Amino acid sequence: MTSVTGSASAEGFSTLLRRELRLDAPRIRSVMRIAAGTAVAVALTMVFQIPLPPYVAYMIFLLSMEDTLSTLMFSVVGLVAATLAVALSVLFYVFDASEPALRIPILALSTFLGTFLSRTSTLGPVAFLAGFVLMLSQTLIDDVPSAEAITHVVLWLWVVVATPVLTIIVLNLLTGESPVALSRQRAAALMDAVASYIELPISQDPSLLRQKLTSLNQLRGKAYIWDKKLKGFAEEDQRMLGFVLEALQIARDLPPQLSTASRHALASSVRQSRWLFLKRRGIDTAAVPPPQGSAEPEFDPACEALRLVLRDLHAQASGQAPPTATEEHAAHPRGLFVADAFHDPAHARFALKVTLAVMASYATYTLLDWPGIRTAVTTCFFVSLTTFGESAHKLTLRISGALLGGLLGGLCLVFVMPSLTDIGELCLLVASVSALCAWVSTGSENISYAGLQMAFAFFLGVLQGYAPASDLTVLRDRIVGIVIGNLWISVFFTSLWPVSALKQARNLWSSSLERLSALLVAPTTQAAAQLRLDVTTKAQQSALLKSRSAFEGRLIQGHRPPDTADSEASAMERLTSSAFIVQRLRADHPVPHADLQASQRLLSLSKGSASESIYPDAPNPTSLVGLARLRLNEEIDDASRLL
Repeated sequence: MTSVTGSASAEGFSTLLRRELRLDAPRIRSVMRIAAGTAVAVALTMVFQIPLPPYVAYMIFLLSMEDTLSTLMFSVVGLVAATLAVALSVLFYVFDASEPALRIPILALSTFLGTFLSRTSTLGPVAFLAGFVLMLSQTLIDDVPSAEAITHVVLWLWVVVATPVLTIIVLNLLTGESPVALSRQRAAALMDAVASYIELPISQDPSLLRQKLTSLNQLRGKAYIWDKKLKGFAEEDQRMLGFVLEALQIARDLPPQLSTASRHALASSVRQSRWLFLKRRGIDTAAVPPPQGSAEPEFDPACEALRLVLRDLHAQASGQAPPTATEEHAAHPRGLFVADAFHDPAHARFALKVTLAVMASYATYTLLDWPGIRTAVTTCFFVSLTTFGESAHKLTLRISGALLGGLLGGLCLVFVMPSLTDIGELCLLVASVSALCAWVSTGSENISYAGLQMAFAFFLGVLQGYAPASDLTVLRDRIVGIVIGNLWISVFFTSLWPVSALKQARNLWSSSLERLSALLVAPTTQAAAQLRLDVTTKAQQSALLKSRSAFEGRLIQGHRPPDTADSEASAMERLTSSAFIVQRLRADHPVPHADLQASQRLLSLSKGSASESIYPDAPNPTSLVGLARLRLNEEIDDASRLL
């Protein structure tokens, strides 16, 4: 059996960087688009003297997504949120401009509602951005005591948001990536990578492939919005994605001694399906890859289960799969709030912790009379995530990115800025450094936030006004503010209702065990397909949370030590593969008593109960499905000692 590779925390730092900084054509175009956008935005701010030039340039980074549709949608959301926040700010100034006793509660309430609604409302991004802008506008009164002047400043905030929004919209309409083309390219590349993994397991990381495949599901949804004609392929694409994920999971369990000929034949089947997938969608491809020949039958459950999955994948890709009966679901209207918005206390607790950290940061720089470190407030707003491990990971990226960006800004202030003579040269400098920062920010979420912070720190240092900058204290104050904000976040997130990333991962493992239990007794192929997709999605989420738990150390203790997390994750992967194999080998047949017993054992294990290792109806070890059942029960025994 191939070894299960873990998260990024288990690999070398240099390997992680090489993987995260790898360039491809879409990423290069995205970097160039961001660099051009920042140069245009800076030119506009300098020509028309728009306030807050660093924020105008930084908004280009915040609004830029991987595809045109996402960028347009997020840009419109940002503009709506800014408009709402500016209107509310002007309204609130009528009451609290000269009343700090009223303004501070409004500041706290804005923070609480913004963070609470961002987690519980379908308008989450609008609520979050509106809450942030509203909170920030309330703090500006400290620097501009005149009500008329502060109103003027707040109205300019709308222009500060509108300028980069319009810039990035125009650039994406001219040069943006179509979600349709991007999703097809990514799907084809991932299918080829899965084939390579089957052929040579050491060539690919299965956990990384699963992560990319699950994220492809979101990109597919955007493609259907962009091109309505593609909705005819929606169900077919969904089934194909499920088959590829199932094949990847089962391939983890292939025996190391499997013959090279068998691996070639299985990989060839995936590549044939890939070619058919592209051909049916009107994409010109190279000649169909020749079959690798038929291998000798292998008496191995995983090999036979994988062959059956790839048979269904090939039929689906060629359009020859028989129509499947769709299950009827009652249409439930989407409400404004999620189902547990007012029942799960975790939402209110999270919002309260963020609010306390923001207010503590605000009090810190106000009592110290040090407005330059107001970035502490921004840090609390953007670093806070559900678990402490996720927040600690993000604050690590924020500090490292701010240090690198501050260093770049300081070097430019000392050695480059004195020699610049016009706006064109300044825009060239901004575009060059922005390209470097965008190279990092367009990576995965393992490092992308560091690129954003590099850009923001650089812009704050270099774009200090409408003349060449020379003051290094701005960089110093920003870094101090980031450290203060991170300290307050750490204090409140570890002392008030701490949420461990590892505990959340273990909760997802328990939920996956329930799904696996249901999978073994699934009544229809459609139900089984949905359960497999749920399990793989939860497996990806739990892998991410487990990797983030490395940033928690032992600050948050659980009922099980963190030292066993890797063993638990490996046991879950093996258990998932074994359950997939059993279900595939006996698909479309009545559920035997042995599978009912295994299902009950998995259900008991999900609830933390001891699972009996001896069962009356032992599977027949002379058949493939019997061997698969025997292996499944052995994996349940191993998992019972760990989970």
